[in-house]
Amino acid sequence: MNTASKPKMIDGVTFTCTHAGQKRRYGDSIYEYDVTSDLPADQVEKVCAEKVNAAIPHSEWKAEMWESASKHFRKHYSFTKISKGEYRYAVTYPYTD
Repeated sequence: MNTASKPKMIDGVTFTCTHAGQKRRYGDSIYEYDVTSDLPADQVEKVCAEKVNAAIPHSEWKAEMWESASKHFRKHYSFTKISKGEYRYAVTYPYTD
């Protein structure tokens, strides 16, 4: 389901949800955000990971996902720089049904 939202701002970071939900049947739920800010990238990532849609980094999830089911089903994010001051923040909720 595509659901673009209106831009919101938290701590100097402006974000718009461009996708919320599954992209295919029986797939993970994915929440994608277009993010803009004049802050340094590491600060923007921190705001996104703690306040926009809290999640752990994908690298942490990948390293620990096989340890237990509870660790596998944690939501995790990717953060990508698009251009100066523009980023893509995506949170994945693993499929659980």
